Amino acid sequence: MKLDEAKSRGLDDVLDGYATELRDAGDDTSAVTLAYTHSLHRSWRTALRMLPLPPEWAVLDVGCGLGILDFELAINQPSQIVAVDIEPGFVEHAETLRQRMADLGLFSVGSSVRFEEGDIRALAFGDESFDFVFVRELLQFLPDPLQAVGELFRVLRPGAYLCISDTDDQLRITWPPASEAFDRVVAAVAKVQNKRGGDRHAGRKLTTYLRVAGFEIASVVVLPEAQHRVVDSSDNERALIVQQLHAARGRVVSAGAIDPERFDADLATLEAVEPFEEFRMNARIIVLARRPENTNP
Repeated sequence: MKLDEAKSRGLDDVLDGYATELRDAGDDTSAVTLAYTHSLHRSWRTALRMLPLPPEWAVLDVGCGLGILDFELAINQPSQIVAVDIEPGFVEHAETLRQRMADLGLFSVGSSVRFEEGDIRALAFGDESFDFVFVRELLQFLPDPLQAVGELFRVLRPGAYLCISDTDDQLRITWPPASEAFDRVVAAVAKVQNKRGGDRHAGRKLTTYLRVAGFEIASVVVLPEAQHRVVDSSDNERALIVQQLHAARGRVVSAGAIDPERFDADLATLEAVEPFEEFRMNARIIVLARRPENTNP
């Protein structure tokens, strides 16, 4: 797929402007989420350039978040996209952004983007409805990834493609190493996630899930990212992590994963840490798979 750099810059401007509006309105959680996912999307532009995605294909994006990937597709070529997310707030913000870009005339002629609430475990679409499906950083949260992958197989047409990616914690390296406080609270959250069926090593298992469900593996790519940054109070990733840890406190403490006083003290330490420089290297595993011809869901 070919990306138009000028159109991508137009998308960036809309996203940056909306994040500023959210922050000015006091909706810091949404503003930080948008800014952080926008920064991650820039690496996805590399992946999009490698994908076999002809114009006019019917595309489904499962776990779309605020819809940034869908906007990138729709501004660069005529695309018929349905995007779903389980979080109503994400769907609402995505629809607001869609309307703004439509008003600015950014979408390619013939593009259609629709956002809906939806759950990967029970997709509200008929069999063999789509030519291409995206799923990113989602299986790691599911107690039964195979069931979800079976749903993706069902809604894809024979010969159609799935692009799926996920994280693997062992692909992350930082210098200096994370503090003991950070390691403790993250380990507690991961412990609860594992108890609920989540898996922070989902990336390495993607091809297994796909093969069991009946997919053919077309390619596997490790998309690396290395950066040097200053971690301080203005860092969107740090702010989002702190917000997520606050939100996770109840279930982490009730599950006995960490003592509540220890959790509170560690979180306070993270919030008060002085700015520091960090080198980080991490990677996403991206698998392109194909539903074979002449198969049944």
